[in-house]
Amino acid sequence: MSKYEIYIPERLDGDYINILKLFQELSNIDNKLENGDKIIFNFENTRWIDAEMTTFLAMIFDHVIRNGVKVYANLNNMSVKTKELLLKNGFLTHFGIQNRIEDTYNTTIRFFKSNVNNEGKIDKYIYEELFSSISQKTSPEFLNEIYENLWEIIHNVIDHSKSSYLYMCGQHYPRKPFGTKNGMVSFAISDIGIGLLENIKSKIKIKEDREAFKWAFEEGTTTKEKFDGGLGLFEIKDKLSNKGRVLVVANQGYYKISKTGVETFKPFPFDIPGTLVVITLFLDECLKTSNESDIIEKGSKLIKEDDFFDLFI
Repeated sequence: MSKYEIYIPERLDGDYINILKLFQELSNIDNKLENGDKIIFNFENTRWIDAEMTTFLAMIFDHVIRNGVKVYANLNNMSVKTKELLLKNGFLTHFGIQNRIEDTYNTTIRFFKSNVNNEGKIDKYIYEELFSSISQKTSPEFLNEIYENLWEIIHNVIDHSKSSYLYMCGQHYPRKPFGTKNGMVSFAISDIGIGLLENIKSKIKIKEDREAFKWAFEEGTTTKEKFDGGLGLFEIKDKLSNKGRVLVVANQGYYKISKTGVETFKPFPFDIPGTLVVITLFLDECLKTSNESDIIEKGSKLIKEDDFFDLFI
C-alpha cells in the first residue's frame, strides 16, 4: 500500500495551464495506483477555485476512488474564501470532508452528483438551482432554449459516455466581469466516461482532436445511429453568441469558444478521464426583455435541508 500527494494549483479555473498542472500530477502516478493506496489532495497552495470547477475535482476524485484508492484532503493554509466556497456549494460535504455551511449571498449553485438514469432529480436540480439563480436576469425564451440544449448534452452523457454518474455545479459571480450590472453565471457538467473525443472518433472518420472538437460544434452533428438528436453543442454555441462562452475538456484536448466566437484548441500530453463542459452566461447580455412569468413552476417543491443528501446518489 502506497501513499501519494497531489498539490492543487494556486488557482483552479478554466485556464489551460492550471488544468494542465493538476492533471500532470495525476498522470505522473495514475499507472502506479493500486487498490488500497492513499492519495492526499493538498490545497495548501490554493488561493482560488472557481466553484464550477469542483465538477472537475470530482472527476479526479472519483476516477481514483473507483480504482480502490482512498482519498484524503489537506486543507491547511487554504484561503478562507476558497474554503468557504467549497463548504457552501457542498463539494467537501459530499466527499465526507467537512459540513456544509449556508450561503447567505444566494450566489451558489451547489455541487450535485447523480446516477445518469435519474432524470427526475437531474431536472429538479436544473430548475431549482441553476434556473432560480438566473430567471430574474434572462428572458423565459432564453431559459427555454438553454434548458433544451443542456438536456441534449446530458442525454449525450447518458447515451454515449459509458459513465454511471454525472456532476453539475455553478456559481453566480455578481461582480464579474468588472463593471457589469448583473455579473455572470458559470455552470459545469462533467462525467468520467470514455470522453467526448473518443466517442466521436470511434464512430466518425476523424483522427485529429481539433477536428473532432470542431465537428462536435457543427450544426446537426450526432453520434447516434438513427440521427434523431444532436450533441447539443452547436445549439449552445449559437445561443451564447455575444452572450456567453463555452469550454470543453476531454481526452487529450482543451477547446474554448469565446463570447465573440473565437475558438481556441490546445492539446494535453495525456488522456483525461471523462468530459467537462463549462457554460458561462454574461447576464447583462441575457436580460429579461418581457414581463412574462418565469418558466419555473410556481408549485415546484423546494429542497428541504433533510432532503439535501438524498440528491447525492
